[in-house]
Amino acid sequence: MKQYCYVIINNAGHSWPALTNSDAGAGGDPNTSILAQLLNEGWEPVRETPMGGGTSQLAHSLILLEKAAAKAKPGRAAKG
Repeated sequence: MKQYCYVIINNAGHSWPALTNSDAGAGGDPNTSILAQLLNEGWEPVRETPMGGGTSQLAHSLILLEKAAAKAKPGRAAKG
């Protein structure tokens, strides 16, 4: 089974994970760039939206990443 993650990136080079309601309290530094770290951890880009800016000089894009789920290690048989 695969895992999925959304990341928002802007044209200034900053990126951060898109949070769910349950993650909203986690916070995080908005000046960090998480995308490079996730790519180094084996996440792969699947799809992205075009950059859009609205009224700001910053343009943003949403990127969908996927990663194969780690295989569970087989448990040891209980001694008994």
